[in-house]
Amino acid sequence: MRIVVKKSFDRDIEKVKNKDLRIALDEKLGQIEKAKSVDNVTGLKLLRGYTHHYRILVKTEDMSYRIGAVIRKETIWLVRFLPRKIVYKKFP
Repeated sequence: MRIVVKKSFDRDIEKVKNKDLRIALDEKLGQIEKAKSVDNVTGLKLLRGYTHHYRILVKTEDMSYRIGAVIRKETIWLVRFLPRKIVYKKFP
């Protein structure tokens, strides 16, 4: 899959200080890069009411974050990376 990273995603990542969460995020991004199709990405779910907006679960033992993504054909735009309680207010 082709990955496009938006500036808002980069800003959200810079704010994350937890090492375990960073490791989980790196693993998830690696999985997305290696995926041949959307079906190979775990934790991916279409947002209700949208046709191209998805959330991708990134979870550690004590934290639950979501990647807000837009997927069209074989391109994925990573838009936001926020805690579960906040992501749905700021994405889409």
